[in-house]
Amino acid sequence: MGLLAEHRSSLLTKTAAGDKLWPDVDAPNDRFAGLLKATRAKMCEAIGMPGNYGRVVIQFVGGTGYRINPDLYTCDVWQIRDLLITAARAGGPERMASLIAATEFYTGSYLSTVPHFWARQAADALNRSIVQALAQLADLEEQPEAEIGYLERATELDGVAEHLYRRRMEVYARLGRLQAVHYCYDELREHLRDRGRKPSPQTEQLYRRISACE
Repeated sequence: MGLLAEHRSSLLTKTAAGDKLWPDVDAPNDRFAGLLKATRAKMCEAIGMPGNYGRVVIQFVGGTGYRINPDLYTCDVWQIRDLLITAARAGGPERMASLIAATEFYTGSYLSTVPHFWARQAADALNRSIVQALAQLADLEEQPEAEIGYLERATELDGVAEHLYRRRMEVYARLGRLQAVHYCYDELREHLRDRGRKPSPQTEQLYRRISACE
């Protein structure tokens, strides 16, 4: 289903599905047929449709490839991407509303149980898009406490985004929450240490400057 969701604007061929789902198997056609049947049955069950309507829920189009029937289903990842496109084209309240809606749809790591490279690529790209959306919301937000909320969630999703940690420290400092500055810096340092890295000179300078004001 995840692979079909990633083929919203193009058909998923049997060959492409085999290459992505069973990259180490020479001829996975028998596996594909069984998986397709099981997936169709689950999708029929999900909307209370008889099991023999499998060809309706996952369509075989033009003798070429497969797709989820867009008249019967949508996917949250499609909605997120549509909202981000709307936000990129909009301004003012519509932009902010679209960004908020997109980030609220994102409730956890995408395709987290799928152990394939294509899934990790899709998941990482979506995660980056949400982090960027949260950063944009922080830019648009006029209330510092709400701005902090967006930045905190963004750094939960990207634990080594130093520029967002620096923004968090700056807003904490403006609010007089100096203990939160220390916590934020320690959190970043721990995430970076896990990757064999240290905070950049720019981050160190900011932290020392804020700490000197205590």
